[in-house]
Amino acid sequence: MMITLSLPEIGLGVILLGTLQFLTSLWISERLKASLQKENAIFLENLRWDLKVREQAAKVAEYMAIARDLNETDSPEEYRKINRLTWELAMWLPEDIYKAMGHAIAKPDKDINPLSVVVDVRKILLGAASGNLTQDDIIHHAPGIGKKAAPNNALHTDGPSARR
Repeated sequence: MMITLSLPEIGLGVILLGTLQFLTSLWISERLKASLQKENAIFLENLRWDLKVREQAAKVAEYMAIARDLNETDSPEEYRKINRLTWELAMWLPEDIYKAMGHAIAKPDKDINPLSVVVDVRKILLGAASGNLTQDDIIHHAPGIGKKAAPNNALHTDGPSARR
């Protein structure tokens, strides 16, 4: 049995194969575009979330700095500002960290204090990349903090007239 194809049949076959190849390439191209758009949207959403987390972490730091030094002679505007911050943080922070933040300001102790809250917020912010930073590692400034008694052979860093 011999199959014979005439020129019009071969031409039709070539046109059909060309059309199939064109449609397949269009389909693959559209799938690739859709996949990239979805990946880009997820990346942008994660980026927005990270930015929001960083903003909230900055609010925690701002709250801790203001609340620590808040006193009865401060202006009503200062109280409104700190209340706004605490209410915003109440909507965002996990319950245990929010409560620890309040405890750190009202009744700080060795375990729960402003620096321990900073470490907890850091863990939320950085996740697994937060490392092993502890409250003892957090840099903290206060009047007279560099004038602690040091052993006689220790390096003094409280001015140009440091003893050796």
